[in-house]
Amino acid sequence: VSQALKPSQWLSVQELQSIPAVDELTLERLENMSLEKGAELLQQVYHLSQINHDVEPNFVPSNIQVYVPKPNGDKIVAPISEMIQRLKQKQNFGQDEVTIIVTGLPQTSETVKKATRKLVQAYMQRYNLQQQQQQAQKYNSESEEDNKRQRTSSEEDYSEQAKNANTNTGDIIVIDLGSTLTNYKRYAMLDIEKTGAKIGKWIVELTSELQLPHETIHMIGQNVGAHVAGAAANEFTRLTGHKL
Repeated sequence: VSQALKPSQWLSVQELQSIPAVDELTLERLENMSLEKGAELLQQVYHLSQINHDVEPNFVPSNIQVYVPKPNGDKIVAPISEMIQRLKQKQNFGQDEVTIIVTGLPQTSETVKKATRKLVQAYMQRYNLQQQQQQAQKYNSESEEDNKRQRTSSEEDYSEQAKNANTNTGDIIVIDLGSTLTNYKRYAMLDIEKTGAKIGKWIVELTSELQLPHETIHMIGQNVGAHVAGAAANEFTRLTGHKL
């Protein structure tokens, strides 16, 4: 759509009036629409946003929640500003690999929560197959036969990858950025560079305080969290000269 056009030249008055404000555009609302209708709505919102050229990303979360899952199903949960002190009290943390996962979608959606849970479980399975199996038994009362029937090909792939992994021990840190993206406006206006820089500085502090070698730190990002993870790694390199 040419940016010189007025919205009324490519949208009818009725269509303009029916477009929700970005504050009202939630992931749940999009999930309840057909793929075609949802894509059309996002396209309309995107093109309308191009009219004002001085809009800049301005959302930087202040204190993101972080959690460290345990093999028994429990979690260590704390704001990012307090997590390093909590990890100092955890015996043998970071002895081997440390995988930092940055979520990037609102965790209010059941679909997203399930995807995040499977991602974390995949890494837990890779790091400690035996404890992962115990955890699964604790949370799943279904019979083994049902488990086999319900197991997806991706879960079988995870299991195979876990067996072939170079390491079978490690720790996981989940930086739950997604939980701060409570509406579409925050998601669209997230300042990736500044948010990533904050997390990058935190990882420098983490490696310094816990004396973790940078070679053992791995990062993975979900959705927009992947871009934030990239910005965080760049900041880490800028400050330390090392690459994650």
